[in-house]
Order: sequence, then C-alpha cells, then structure tokens
Amino acid sequence: MAIYYQCRQCGTEMGTISTSEAKHRDLGFDVLSRQEQEEMIHVDQAGHVHMDILCESCHEATALNPELHEQKRWVH
Repeated sequence: MAIYYQCRQCGTEMGTISTSEAKHRDLGFDVLSRQEQEEMIHVDQAGHVHMDILCESCHEATALNPELHEQKRWVH
C-alpha cells in the first residue's frame, strides 16, 4: 500500500510514500477533522491512499486571489 499526494486543483503528482515508511498517525491524518478527511483522503480498490492537497503554485495563486477559495475547483 502507498500514499499518493496530488494537487486537488491542477492534478500535479507531488509524491508517494510507502506505508512501510510512515504510519497514518505519523502523517497527521488524525488531526484532520472528519470533513477534511472526507474531502482530502480517498482510498482506491487496491487499498492505496490518495491525498488531495494544494501544490505550491496553486497555494500561491489562492494567496494572491483569495476569492478562489470560494470555488471548489478553479483549474480546469
């Protein structure tokens, strides 16, 4: 099983961690609210975890354009 990180806006793959390298608690999943977990964490049929987060470029874009936070998806 692996944990895949990708940008939820532009889809850029940001990295992969094998679960032998880290446990969910070590990654901070337990500090996310239930809603954040439902929005950010997805498990595929093979048991791999997919984390939808913001890449640095999309984070900077939202910092410069706060109105983007009002849209669920702004990169098409």
